[in-house]
Amino acid sequence: MGYAIAAAVLLLYGCVSERDTVSVRQVESKAFIVLRAGEGRKNIFSLKYPLAFEFRKNVRRKIYYFDSSYFAKNDELCPGTGECRIEANDNDEYLTDKYKKFEGNVLYTIEGNDTMQRTLSEYCRAMLEEKKDTIHIPLEIFKEKHGELIREYLDGDSIYLHFHDHKRFYDVLLKVDFLIKEK
Repeated sequence: MGYAIAAAVLLLYGCVSERDTVSVRQVESKAFIVLRAGEGRKNIFSLKYPLAFEFRKNVRRKIYYFDSSYFAKNDELCPGTGECRIEANDNDEYLTDKYKKFEGNVLYTIEGNDTMQRTLSEYCRAMLEEKKDTIHIPLEIFKEKHGELIREYLDGDSIYLHFHDHKRFYDVLLKVDFLIKEK
């Protein structure tokens, strides 16, 4: 009888526990790095880095992805809580009991970083030659070619993902993995 009562209490506690309300995992994005030229195409103004996550709810109530707060290690490139946008692939922000993909990006303003300007100068020249304001680089190629730049300037960033169930918020803090590889 004591075991039955203990099992019932544990079961009820598990049903109302806030722990693990939402599961989150970062996955590799298939999107492109987007570099935007500065005025006169003499330098690169910004770098938009794609991010992708999968979310799922672990409870029966309705929960939706609300917003995120992005915290960059390097304040000069991404001040404050950063400019980060994440959206559901199917435009439905509600989570399901299966993992659902959400994609977006984080914007870095790199115009004042001499090292990044030198490292990425070939793209600036390409935009100038092609008379374009932006250039799209496949993420996998960018990671292979500029992994050290990513480790030096972007690694160490974190993101707070905010979820809501129409009554309260559930926040998940993650360290962002920029060199993630698909398994």
